[in-house]
Amino acid sequence: MPWGWGQSSRDTGHVNVRWLGVALVAVLAVAGCGNDDGGAGGAGADNGVRIASFDFAESELVAELYAQVLEANDITVVRLGAIGPREVVAPALEQGRIDLVPEYLGTAAAHFGASTIDVAGLAAALEPRGLEPFDAVPAQDVNVFVVAEDFAAEHGLGTLSDLSAVAARARFGGPVECPDRPLCLEGLESVYGLVFADFVPLRSLAVTAEALLRDEVQVALMFSTSAELSSGPFVVLEDDRGLQPPENLVPVVRSAVVERWGPPMEDALNALVPGLTTSALQGMNRRVSDGEPVDAVAAAWLETAGLVSD
Repeated sequence: MPWGWGQSSRDTGHVNVRWLGVALVAVLAVAGCGNDDGGAGGAGADNGVRIASFDFAESELVAELYAQVLEANDITVVRLGAIGPREVVAPALEQGRIDLVPEYLGTAAAHFGASTIDVAGLAAALEPRGLEPFDAVPAQDVNVFVVAEDFAAEHGLGTLSDLSAVAARARFGGPVECPDRPLCLEGLESVYGLVFADFVPLRSLAVTAEALLRDEVQVALMFSTSAELSSGPFVVLEDDRGLQPPENLVPVVRSAVVERWGPPMEDALNALVPGLTTSALQGMNRRVSDGEPVDAVAAAWLETAGLVSD
């Protein structure tokens, strides 16, 4: 999800610069910035791998998966928590205040100026910054466009292209920023030629799901790992013209930290790759949404996957 409700770390649009400056100062304080280079004598070397997340629940969950699988492999971890949006996290990572963060492939590639949207392209863009990615997992969290099952059946909808027959009579729901975003309404118009009858701003995914079920909107933006999609009677329309970039989760790590901890660190994080699918992440998001603690959800999944022992 390149952007969304409360998920400003994925937003590549306008950000309050004054607020970012305050937030970055807070990051430096939390991360322990007594040593400017964050290297062998810095907090990361003394206390372990400093893991931060973006400021939304899914990122916190994946950061906790990273933390627990590293700890299970005898690598010391310092949890910095949800730091803020990418405009705060990325500079702190480059400055050695954070050692590891869960990233999203397409959005990270765009942010760091990668020439291709894949791990190799991201690696090339990160290398001059003293950063590197490990392997991307199958799980990806992309913008998806959703309709209710009944509406899909009534109009024979399976792809975004199919909406051309109904868009002019349909209301579209999503975050207030959606009309100006290239991966939302702006992109739907430029790539698919879709212009909807009306736009309805919605404040959360839960409200969006209810609006679809009540026919208050007929088409809406959600995310591929949204907890609401795991149980609701919804149809995710196929992005048949490739509007959305791939958004596989990928760990981004400081190269100095990789050198310190060696292959055990990379092996531990890459061990997540086979099992961390979109459906697995969606299921964990559902449990967190239902009120279970993030650390407990992460621990249960890692144990089931055979990556940690009780």
